[in-house]
Amino acid sequence: MIRPATPEDMPAIVDIWRRASRLAQPFLDEEAWTARAEEMTRQRLPDCRIQVLDAGGRAVGFAAMRGEHLEALFVDPKAQGYGHGSALMAHVMALSERITLRVFSRNVRAVSFYRRLGFHAYLETEDPASGEPETLMVWTRRRSCRGRG
Repeated sequence: MIRPATPEDMPAIVDIWRRASRLAQPFLDEEAWTARAEEMTRQRLPDCRIQVLDAGGRAVGFAAMRGEHLEALFVDPKAQGYGHGSALMAHVMALSERITLRVFSRNVRAVSFYRRLGFHAYLETEDPASGEPETLMVWTRRRSCRGRG
């Protein structure tokens, strides 16, 4: 079940973010991790609408949106590979007309995942905290065009 996050979910959300991020981004050094953890917990997550994937009363993944920007999408490493990330994205995409996101360019698995969902890269930039290249991506709902007859 996907549901809005509650304040009680925040410790689990931060824990999922830390463990899944470490697995997905082993190229970041300890200094970058410290800066990202601070930024995530104090600046990025508190201002987001967060949807939690709940399995048996336990958060196993989450998607955090700020306006039309996806700030974070993470699934517990023990629960990856079962379509949970796709389910969270389908939920978020159903509620959106347009979504932007940033992903580390070296995180090839994530870049490929978003491309499969219909996201397109539109800019390559550098993450200020780590100096790592980032890919900015966008998805827009396609509207059908029907001619008038």
